[in-house]
Amino acid sequence: MTDTSKPPEPASAPAPRPELDDAPPLLGSWRNIYLLVLGTLAFFIALFWALTRAYS
Repeated sequence: MTDTSKPPEPASAPAPRPELDDAPPLLGSWRNIYLLVLGTLAFFIALFWALTRAYS
């Protein structure tokens, strides 16, 4: 006898949260947010490097 039904989920499994699949409210996609963060990091690195060179 084969049982084709899904096995029951453990009681400690979190409830599904479909809102986590939604796009972020800012910039439209997570890729754009990551690019903004990396761009900001590159800007600050360049700024601090330039300030270090100017005042050393």
